[in-house]
Amino acid sequence: MESIRSKVSYISGLIDGLKIDESTNEGKIFLKILDVLESMAEEMENMSEAQKYTEDYMDAIDENLAYLQNDLYDEDYEAYRGDIDESFEEIRCPNCNDIVYVDKDMLGQRENVTCPNCHTNISIGDTDAGGDNKK
Repeated sequence: MESIRSKVSYISGLIDGLKIDESTNEGKIFLKILDVLESMAEEMENMSEAQKYTEDYMDAIDENLAYLQNDLYDEDYEAYRGDIDESFEEIRCPNCNDIVYVDKDMLGQRENVTCPNCHTNISIGDTDAGGDNKK
């Protein structure tokens, strides 16, 4: 952020050094442009500080959530994961190569599904279970 502020300060110094007449139309335009640049630099600095604060806050939330998940779901997670593995199959999207989990009942019905990543329709009849496409 400092480089933007320093560039705006440099332009301000140029305007002062060139002794631009504030009473001319061109002088008024240069000064208004400089005001806008200073405002933009200040706003960008504020947004950068807010983003940094938000990142730190989200990291803290993520860490706290991880502790809660470990404490709460440690034993139940493996059983839950087993239920997911038994009722879903992996297929690979032919467009974006993302893995999509499809209910096994849907596989038997040969329905189309939409890839949640690229929103392409995937014909389940054209895929093998386990994420490989038929060639």
